[in-house]
Amino acid sequence: LGVFMCIASLLCGSLNLALAGVLGETKLNVYDTVAYMAIPATLFLLPIAMFVQKPVPGQWGKVFGQDTMSDWQILVHVWSVNKTTMVWLVLSGVFSFMYNIIQFSIVHTLSPSATAFGGNFNKAALIFLTLLLPFLRVHDLPGHPYREVIWSAVIVNIAAFSYYSYLQIQAKKEKEERQVYKLEDDDDDEDSADDSDESSEESGGFC
Repeated sequence: LGVFMCIASLLCGSLNLALAGVLGETKLNVYDTVAYMAIPATLFLLPIAMFVQKPVPGQWGKVFGQDTMSDWQILVHVWSVNKTTMVWLVLSGVFSFMYNIIQFSIVHTLSPSATAFGGNFNKAALIFLTLLLPFLRVHDLPGHPYREVIWSAVIVNIAAFSYYSYLQIQAKKEKEERQVYKLEDDDDDEDSADDSDESSEESGGFC
């Protein structure tokens, strides 16, 4: 189930970035893209937040007197216990809006694939640091062979992003070189046309 959810998360994230790229091609600016995508995302998540029950973490179950609650029930109980906490909820929405603007700006400027690789790279770097620095670990690392699998996945992810960045840089250089060659060819054609016009005028004057 965990692997399935990870794969589904990757597919949904890729679809989100691809949709942002398509909206960018329709000449929508970043703010319009974020605003238009927020409405269907809210409608899609609203039934899950209202009705799906989940285990309450930590000491929350003792405070609320329930072992399973929906997100909406947790929100109502938090409001009744400490209303100032809702300020952080509002701030998280502001930060999320700012993050989406930055992310979609990168999608419109570069490409959805580059943004997806970049988003996975920081996760891989965080996992890499967690593997190297024991004090960052919340749980102990799994035993053999899962530890080696994690190391291999992180290294391959970082290597893939580096190679993809290299290919992007090379493609950009080749595109710039082709543009330079095209400009030089256009200049040569114009010079040739000017020389032929001058020679035809001189021959006409001689006659």
